[in-house]
Amino acid sequence: MNIYQKIHGTTADRFRIGSKNQSITLVGETIGAVTLALNNRDDVALVSSSTLFFTVYVVGQGTTNTAAYEIKGCYISGTNTLSGYVVNTFVDTGSFIEPVVNFAANNEMTVNVNGLVDETINWTAVVEFIIV
Repeated sequence: MNIYQKIHGTTADRFRIGSKNQSITLVGETIGAVTLALNNRDDVALVSSSTLFFTVYVVGQGTTNTAAYEIKGCYISGTNTLSGYVVNTFVDTGSFIEPVVNFAANNEMTVNVNGLVDETINWTAVVEFIIV
């Protein structure tokens, strides 16, 4: 029995596999001590039309400094209520300002990172979210 048959059977037909659990990758580069909102490859923002729970993994790599963070939070659409914070700092060699997740009034999500003076930092973030 192959995988198609296993997930296509009568019991599994009642479930929508992967439709509410998604992830996106964001990238960006800071030159100097600036704040930057990371973007996806199409430069399109994530806009939430419903409540979502998210985990963001952020990694920044420069020539001499590195940072890696995990952010968890929840956004309640319609009330503009956001609860989210860095839960783990795995690496921080240059006293970085912690990244921040924000939601604008139009439900647009941004992941903001901060660079360091006299250094170019390449940033990558993976945002995993569950939509209610």
